[in-house]
Amino acid sequence: MTLSIAQKLVAAIVGVTLLVVAATLGLARWSFEQGFLDYVNALEYTRLERVRTELVEGYLAAGRNWDFLGDDALLLMLRRSLPRGSVDGPAPRLPPPPIADEEMPPPAGAPGRQRMLEQGFPPTALYDAQGARIAGLDVGTDGAPVTRIPIVVDGRTIAELRSEPRRRLVSSLETEFSRQQLQTSWLLGAMSLVLALTVSLLLARGLLAPVRRMMDAVAQLSAGNYAHRMNESRGDELGVLTRNVDRLGATLEANQSSRKRLLADISHELRTPLTVLAGEIEALKDGVRDFDARQLGSLDQEVQRLRYLVDDLYQLSISDVGGLRYTFADVNVGTCAREAVAAVSPRASALGIELVLVARDDVDGGTPLVVTADTRRLQQLLHNLLENSLAYTDAPGRVVVKLSRTGSIAVITIDDTAPGVGEGDCEKLFDPLYRPEESRSRRYGGAGLGLAICKNIVAAHGGNIVAAPSPLGGLTMRTEIPLAREGDS
Repeated sequence: MTLSIAQKLVAAIVGVTLLVVAATLGLARWSFEQGFLDYVNALEYTRLERVRTELVEGYLAAGRNWDFLGDDALLLMLRRSLPRGSVDGPAPRLPPPPIADEEMPPPAGAPGRQRMLEQGFPPTALYDAQGARIAGLDVGTDGAPVTRIPIVVDGRTIAELRSEPRRRLVSSLETEFSRQQLQTSWLLGAMSLVLALTVSLLLARGLLAPVRRMMDAVAQLSAGNYAHRMNESRGDELGVLTRNVDRLGATLEANQSSRKRLLADISHELRTPLTVLAGEIEALKDGVRDFDARQLGSLDQEVQRLRYLVDDLYQLSISDVGGLRYTFADVNVGTCAREAVAAVSPRASALGIELVLVARDDVDGGTPLVVTADTRRLQQLLHNLLENSLAYTDAPGRVVVKLSRTGSIAVITIDDTAPGVGEGDCEKLFDPLYRPEESRSRRYGGAGLGLAICKNIVAAHGGNIVAAPSPLGGLTMRTEIPLAREGDS
């Protein structure tokens, strides 16, 4: 049987509590019994000291002999040594003993000795200086420890009062007190278990509520409902997890929207040249137009447009999935920029656009900007950015390429003149097939994929690219790529 998280949590808390309570009660019970026995034995020692005082008084009153003392007399002394109310009825004082030499200690098994055991007194006896028992029960016969209290008269030990310490509780009051303590311990243990069970149930409910909501949210995401949100306000780890699940849903929703828009844009881009081709071919079939070089050139233009679009889509797809191959080495950004500017300069001149390169090492004699990059992909990045500026800059216009350094970052900035792009559209320029104005993008047959490819190339180099309105009136493309560290190759 598979247990749920709640059942496992409750079982764990209750199990640990049961173990702790059992160990605590066991140790507490053992400690109580030992401590209580020590306390009882301490009281017993105090009681024996009172008996010693009475024995000395009797010894002196009897003419310095023990003839007055028998088992019954010792039992009476033991009873009188108890606190008031410890035995039934007041204990009578022992009358002055008669002086009789013929009086001997009662034999073993006498009624006085038997009553000593029946009344709960530990084995207690008085021994003379030679170790002979005078009265009481034999002590230490089974090897048990013995409490010894000397009887001293005039500085000389004349006898010794011996008693066995308690090894268990025998008094009814003592056993009743111990039983009450045991019942209290069991009651506290039961209350602890009930409290642990209650707390574990409440804790399991509190912890599992957001888990169940997360399970529902993940199920909604699995079903394709990316708009589902939990909007959890917890500040603990579960709150962080739920917010991450919400962010995952938002990302999936944005990706789904982007994919739908991309598919719609691709179908639109493909439909236009295909419609033109289908119309011209239909006109040729119907004899409306003659199949001559001009008509063939028109057909070829539409086919080339389709080929460029398919090539761009392929480049974008392999850059998205990491299919572009990169061979990294130390590359001089200034050299790559000069080559890229030289390659598009004839086209810029033909369009009536001035193309200017401002490199840091050309301006202030600084060290060259060297990055760890793939030379071919870096050239592709610069070419796409320059072609984008030429395509969107009205003649007469100006495009300025500036190279600089910010800390350990190489910065490539391309500014162009009007027309510009609104701030709200700048971030969307890197979305595939996005164009703020259809008429502008179609002037040179672009499909709006070049900047998306640029973004993927920059990301592969660990850099960042952003678009913003240019102070020249057009658009600024700022590309940042980390400089090569010394020793890297």
